[in-house]
Amino acid sequence: LQSFRLGVLASRELETDASYFDEFLPAAHQFALHSSSRTSFTPRSSHTAQQLITPRSGAACSMTQSLLPLLGAAAGAMVQVLIIATVGYICAKRPKGEPLLTPDALKVISRVANDVFLPCLSAAVLGARINVANLKGDWVLLPAGVAATALGYAVADITAALLKPTPALKPALRVAIAHPNAFALPLLILQYLCERPSVKEEFDNDEAACTAEAAASLCLYLTAWHFVFWSYAYGTLEDAAKTAREERSRSQTAKLWCKRLFLQPNMIGMYAGVIIGATPLRRLLFRGDTPLRPIGLALETLGAPVVAVTVMIMAAALANGHARRRRTKREFSSVVENNQSPSEDTRDVATAIWFILARLVIVPVIAYPIFSVINLPGGRMTTLIILLELAMPGAQTVLVTLNAVGSGHVAEEIAPWYFLQYGTAIITLTAFTVWALHIVYR
Repeated sequence: LQSFRLGVLASRELETDASYFDEFLPAAHQFALHSSSRTSFTPRSSHTAQQLITPRSGAACSMTQSLLPLLGAAAGAMVQVLIIATVGYICAKRPKGEPLLTPDALKVISRVANDVFLPCLSAAVLGARINVANLKGDWVLLPAGVAATALGYAVADITAALLKPTPALKPALRVAIAHPNAFALPLLILQYLCERPSVKEEFDNDEAACTAEAAASLCLYLTAWHFVFWSYAYGTLEDAAKTAREERSRSQTAKLWCKRLFLQPNMIGMYAGVIIGATPLRRLLFRGDTPLRPIGLALETLGAPVVAVTVMIMAAALANGHARRRRTKREFSSVVENNQSPSEDTRDVATAIWFILARLVIVPVIAYPIFSVINLPGGRMTTLIILLELAMPGAQTVLVTLNAVGSGHVAEEIAPWYFLQYGTAIITLTAFTVWALHIVYR
C-alpha cells in the first residue's frame, strides 16, 4: 500500500490554510489538522547546545513504550492512500469501454504533473519552510541526503547481482530503491515523536516548535533529494525509455546535463524554492497580506493536485496492467503457455523481493550501525531525520515519471510491488523508528 507522498501542511507561520504536499502522500493531512491551531516556529534557543550533551539514560526505553501510535500513523496513512487509489482504479475501469484513465491519458496527466504540479509544489514547500537559520544549523542534511541516495544505488546494484531482477524493470526499480518517500511519511512519524518528552526537550519542551523544526529540516533534506532525482535519476528513466541507445558526443552530453541541471522544470522549482526561502521573498510570498501574496497562493494551488494525481496514477497503472495481462493471455494464450517458464515466474518473485528488501531492510541495516558510532553536526533532530529517511519506502514520483517519459508499461508492472512495499513498511518503519530512537536518545 502506498503513500509516497502527499499530505497537507497547514501552517500558522504562513497565516494561510494553503495545502502543501510532497513526496508525497496524503498522510500528512493529519499533520495539518494537528498543527493548524499552533503557533509559528521559534528557532532553537542558544542554551539548547548544553541540553544536547546531557545524558538521558532510559530515555529510549520510555520513547518506545507506546508503539501503537506509530503503527496507527502508518496504518492510517495507508487507509487514506487506499481510498484515493480506489478512485483511481475505478477511473481506469469505468465507464466501461471508455475509461477515464487510459494509458494515453495517464501519459498526458503525468507530464502535466511532472512539468507543472511538482515544480510548483517544490517552490511552495521549500520556499515556505527553508530559511537561513535552517541552512546554517542543519546544513549536514544536504550531503547526508546525497550520501544516503548513493548508498541506495550501491545496495540496489550489489543486491541485483545476486537476485537477478527482470532486466526491463531494473532501471526503474533501482531508482525507486535509491529515492525514498522523503517528506510526507517522515513528517507523519515525526509529528508523533514530537509529542515525546525526550524529543521535544531539545526545543524547550515546545511540541509546536519541534514539529515546525522537523518540517523545515525535512525540506532541507528534500532539496538534496530533488537535486539527485531530477538530474541523475530522471535521466536514467528517460534513457531507459528509449528503444535504442543514442551515441552522444562530449558536447552533446554536456548540453544534455546542463539542460537537466538548469532547465528541467523540477530543478527550476527547487532552485526557486531555495532562493525564496533564503531571502525576504519568503515573507512576501507566504506570510501576511503583501502585494506578492497572490503569487504564493498560486504556487500553493498549483502544487495541491499532486496529492490525488500521484496515488491515482499508481492505482490506474495497476488496473491497466491487469487489463493488459488479461488481454495478452486471452489473445495469445498458446504463446504464453509455450514460452512462460517457471524460471521467468521465479525471476518475477525475485524482482519483487529485491525491490522490497533492498529499500526497507538492507539500506537501513547497513546505515544504522554507522550512525550509532559517529556524531553529526546539528541537533539530535538532524540525526533522527537522516535515520528515518533511510528506512522509508520508495517514492511514488518514479511512477509518475515513468508515465511521463513513455514507460507506462513499466509503471504497470511495478505498481503492484509498490502497494506491497508500502504495506510491508507499516511493520519495518515501526521497527526501524524504535532503533533510531535508541541510537539518538540512548
